[in-house]
Amino acid sequence: MADFSIIIPCYKQAHLLPKAIESALQQKQDGDLDLEVIVVDDGSPDAAAEVAGRYEDVIVIRQANAGLSAARNRGILRSTGRYLLFLDSDDFLRPGMLAAAARALAQDPGIDVVHGLADVVDEGGERILAEFGGRDLSVDPFHILLRGNVGPPVTFVVRREALARAGVFDTGLRSCEDWDLWLRIAAGGARFSLVREMRSGYRTVPGSMSKNLEVMWRTGSEVLRRSVKLHPDCRLCREAQQAGFASLSLSVRPLLRDVVRAPGGALRGARILLRNPRLLAWQLRWILKRGLGQ
Repeated sequence: MADFSIIIPCYKQAHLLPKAIESALQQKQDGDLDLEVIVVDDGSPDAAAEVAGRYEDVIVIRQANAGLSAARNRGILRSTGRYLLFLDSDDFLRPGMLAAAARALAQDPGIDVVHGLADVVDEGGERILAEFGGRDLSVDPFHILLRGNVGPPVTFVVRREALARAGVFDTGLRSCEDWDLWLRIAAGGARFSLVREMRSGYRTVPGSMSKNLEVMWRTGSEVLRRSVKLHPDCRLCREAQQAGFASLSLSVRPLLRDVVRAPGGALRGARILLRNPRLLAWQLRWILKRGLGQ
């Protein structure tokens, strides 16, 4: 049994996979850690399994294409680690990330989830565009998470027992599946701890699911609707859910702006808003607030 399992699903990103794998293997040297690296080739047409197979210490799994959540779940079932980290093939770990996680977990054995920060980088992986993460979840993690996701999957390290209680990734969600999982883990009473020394790189790649406006809005809305039911008749949940919808609608505004600015985009944007009345209502609310100087 390993202390840590790093699970890397890959689909159509074999060219980015070496950076992810090497950043994972580097963690062994940085902290003298007992870890395993598992790559799940999710029916990738670009020889992802062959690329992963070049690394002697990497476990490679091949499966027919079933989606990101299913690939992660396959890796979970194969893994042996006491703690798990989900590293997408276009992301990477900064040196010493898992060593920082290990120190925090050793200092407080009652912690279920440690999480850090990600540098949002360009497709080349070099230029830092922003920072994602850093919200403290140590007090009332469920209601804080209900107000919005606090970081990409690569920033979280999760105790295996927390997954056993909450379940694995929901294969019915096309996006926001990580947010859904963190909420279920938090609803079960798990303890979270922010570790700022845990750093990673979160790459922005054109064509990724996070760039699909309707998918992000609809799946995010579904996560908010279902998660509030985990705490029935909770006033704080209703308030947090409203804040979550506000945060979600604000996060997709740049995507909507990109749609509208493209050739023929005004008509396409109008159709998207008409298909999603709640999104339309939130966008109108933001316009009115800006017009009133709020």
